[in-house]
Amino acid sequence: MFSEARAIILLEMVRGLKWRPPHAAEEIMNCPAGMAFIVPAETECALVWPKSAAHIVITLDDLASSASERDGQAGQALMPVCFPNRQCLQLAQILWTELRVSSHIGEGYLNAFRKVLTGVLIRNAAIARASGRQQFGLSNYACRQIENYLKENFRNSVSVPDMAALVGISAGHFATCFRASFGLTPHQYLMRLRLDEVERCLRETDIALSEIAASVGFSSQSHMTTALRKYRHLTPGEVRRRSYAQRQRRKH
Repeated sequence: MFSEARAIILLEMVRGLKWRPPHAAEEIMNCPAGMAFIVPAETECALVWPKSAAHIVITLDDLASSASERDGQAGQALMPVCFPNRQCLQLAQILWTELRVSSHIGEGYLNAFRKVLTGVLIRNAAIARASGRQQFGLSNYACRQIENYLKENFRNSVSVPDMAALVGISAGHFATCFRASFGLTPHQYLMRLRLDEVERCLRETDIALSEIAASVGFSSQSHMTTALRKYRHLTPGEVRRRSYAQRQRRKH
């Protein structure tokens, strides 16, 4: 029970999450990244997930009151509710990155950002209450199928129709469900797997960059370097230099 109203936003997919709002039965859910839970102050709500997962907790009381009054939702904004929302996820990811990377974030910046995020939460909470929570994403079994398939095939050419056929749904519906379940598009998820392997090879081997690129599924060394810089803000040389420096420190 919180003394102040809170919003909890998941930054990654969580399976088997238990959610029990007041005077309601417990639900066990597979939640996509971007799932938000509104927990009013002094309210008995249970929210439990089976293993550690990145998330952000936002205090709502003062900002929520002004936001709900402005949007004509006074008295309703802080009822317990949960809903998935891509915009909440994007804002929470920006805030998470800022808090982790920068050590000099001004209080004014944080308050302004929290005000924007609170407004988005309040508006979408009202929509979720009005429409009722709907099923979203892939089933637990389908998620495992896709994860295993991509881990085994990320080095090769992988298409959305192939993955959709694996779980027995249309390609268009699959793309929507995939993003709801994993918080990423299929392309982004595949790129993450490839870049994880690129970084591992750079840290642990002396294999030539062109060979690493070809082995992981990039069309060229240039393609791999561009992707690493775009998504990880690193170059292959930086990864190898950092790895070498870490090994030298361990020796001493």
